[in-house]
Amino acid sequence: MVAISDAMATALQAYRLGNLVQAEWLCHQILEQRQAYVPALHLLGAIALQTSRLESAIAHYQMVISLEPNHFEAHSNLAIALQDRGNWEMAAKHFQRSLILNPNHAPTHFNAGNLALKQKQFEQAIAHYQQAIALNPNYAKAYNNLGNALREQGNLDTAIAHYQQSIALAPTDAQAHNNLGNALQSQGQFEAAIGHYQSALTLQPTNAEGYFNLGNAFSMMEQVEQAIDHYQRALALKPDWAAVHNNLALCLQEEKQFTAAIAHFQHAVDLEPDDAEVHNNLGVALYEMNDLEGAIEQCQRAIDLNTQFAEAHLNLSMALLAAGDYQQGFREYEWRWQAQDLQKPSLPGVSWDGSALEGRTLLLHTEQGFGDAIQFIRYVPLLAKPHHILVECPNELLRLFATIADVQLIPQGSPLPVFDVHLPLMSLPHVLGTTLETIPHQVPYLSVPEDCKVQITDCRRTLESSVSLPGSSHAQRSDRPLNIGIVWASVSLNNPKQRKSYRNRTAPLATFVNGLAHLNVELYSLQVGAHTADLTEHGIQDCLHDLSPQLRDFAETAAAIDQLDLIITVDTAVAHLAGALAKPVWVVLPFAGDWRWLLHREDSPWYPTMRLFRQDAPGDWEGVTMKVLRALQARLSNEHSS
Repeated sequence: MVAISDAMATALQAYRLGNLVQAEWLCHQILEQRQAYVPALHLLGAIALQTSRLESAIAHYQMVISLEPNHFEAHSNLAIALQDRGNWEMAAKHFQRSLILNPNHAPTHFNAGNLALKQKQFEQAIAHYQQAIALNPNYAKAYNNLGNALREQGNLDTAIAHYQQSIALAPTDAQAHNNLGNALQSQGQFEAAIGHYQSALTLQPTNAEGYFNLGNAFSMMEQVEQAIDHYQRALALKPDWAAVHNNLALCLQEEKQFTAAIAHFQHAVDLEPDDAEVHNNLGVALYEMNDLEGAIEQCQRAIDLNTQFAEAHLNLSMALLAAGDYQQGFREYEWRWQAQDLQKPSLPGVSWDGSALEGRTLLLHTEQGFGDAIQFIRYVPLLAKPHHILVECPNELLRLFATIADVQLIPQGSPLPVFDVHLPLMSLPHVLGTTLETIPHQVPYLSVPEDCKVQITDCRRTLESSVSLPGSSHAQRSDRPLNIGIVWASVSLNNPKQRKSYRNRTAPLATFVNGLAHLNVELYSLQVGAHTADLTEHGIQDCLHDLSPQLRDFAETAAAIDQLDLIITVDTAVAHLAGALAKPVWVVLPFAGDWRWLLHREDSPWYPTMRLFRQDAPGDWEGVTMKVLRALQARLSNEHSS
């Protein structure tokens, strides 16, 4: 017996020193002498568990329990092995048995909390961690994991306090720094989060998670280059991490590095083929490279994986519509209410399904942008008379839409009169079964309101008295200059999901007017909003007459457009307004234009007087404005010769 005890002591010493082979050999030597020697069986279970031989560990712990049913450590360790094997229900029973035998064992409470956290039983996990801390107030890992459970519940402030306590007790725990950084980032405290991520990397320079977290923080702060750098470092350490490939691709996409972005999205898809989110992201990137077939395929794959994935349905709709498949595209477009930050009005009654109105009153309500409302208001004259049509719209559109006959307008937010059925304005193409061939394209369908006639006179007077561009000398010309209205910027939006669209549809003013100075033209700015300041910022306020003080709503913008010969604009509401008024309008589009402009066309089936100019590469404003300049030179030459 003395020899067995000595051998067991030597085995335990070898185990503590990490010499597992010697410890295991000694245990087997002991068991040859005494088959049911519990300490040796228990240590063999520990060695098997540490070397990931779960079945062997489970067998040894079960043998210990069969010999000593009240061996609380064997129950606890068996629970850990069962948990690692995925048998969580049985693991929970052995943790419970262990705590009945020894309710004051802090490590068992800690491990039971870990299992409850995996099972998303957060209250139970919190109770176990709190008990572990009560038994051992210096239990740093218990504070850390308690923070994890509280963060899962959304209790960030308390989670942060526990992470901080964990770090105070164990300042070199890199995982605690990472976890605290994640909680701070969730609160929008990006600078503080970055500090803890960097501390984690100082402690563990080869920790890919730290670089990934830093990339996420920089991405949220819109420091895209920094984010890309840290994602690339994470991949250098862990090349097959799908989430990093996905997030890196999103940043590359933001930088218009679409080829590289698509490669990383594809890598993420290869690693996680059942991740609907990544398929959707790849679909968006392919759309931005005008690969509509690929975009449709990937968005459809995302939907196959998650039939209720609203954003994928919406992205599929845009690809289908851009490809000219209006029937399926407008059907999928109905998912916009679930996919975007849109508030669908809660209205009484039922939605109109396109059936005969038969004297019923239909309420149509505008949605999204002003341009959308102007484009789709074209359907209203087709519905009015003998039916009663109500249109709820923003104040900025009221006077303009009042030029449509037999329609009752309601200011947005005002009490609604009685109606029978209702529909969002942009659902009309779907309900009415619009195809590419049946678009109602008769223009004009809007006109300048009567109460803007004085404004027209004032506008004409302003136009006639405006200054000339540098390099032009109207005194030496007998021919009248071409009066051109321009818009170079979309309206800036605070919604992060819409900021990208804003940037794609906003050209640098200097590039936009480059080359026009020496042509026989007068330029008038129809730009409104923050970008009117671009005129003075670029020092060309004397060359480009600013009409914005007179443009208080779209009726007044229509009056100004009516006095001009040509409108040149980026993709904004002014493009739709000029098209609806049947005025000549040239629209300058990004490489991947909005779905409504289709693909590879210079004309628009929505607006007969419109001409489209497209970038040849993403972000190439100089190239596309040169196309506009050449077309304008050709028009001026033709007009002069005639």
